[in-house]
Amino acid sequence: MDLKYPSVAELIQLNKDVLSEIRAKRADRHQVLSHKKLETILETIQKDPGDVYDKATIMLCELIRRHPFASGTRRTALVATKAFLLQNGIAINRTFNANILTGIRENFYTTTEVKNWLKGYEIRQFQRY
Repeated sequence: MDLKYPSVAELIQLNKDVLSEIRAKRADRHQVLSHKKLETILETIQKDPGDVYDKATIMLCELIRRHPFASGTRRTALVATKAFLLQNGIAINRTFNANILTGIRENFYTTTEVKNWLKGYEIRQFQRY
């Protein structure tokens, strides 16, 4: 199956859209901090030999951890990952806890945990130690 991938331009537009629709902070503003990071993330996803969930996990984790946007990075990463899965025939119909995204940013979760979470399994509660 040939997978459909977003482009850098689509991720940038998605960040603009997310910031206009899901305002979390008054200071939220659209700004791309690194086009190169976005390109690298997309290359990594496309080259990965894994399945669609492996690629979605890379997308979510790398967008969050590499922080290519000034604002809304975690929100954009989640929306982009859900859209990527949907474009490739997988709908995610569940609510997401923002603390999980923080846990991903802080390397609290393993890749396997994130992948299983995207598949619909429970994930342990994020805690700072």
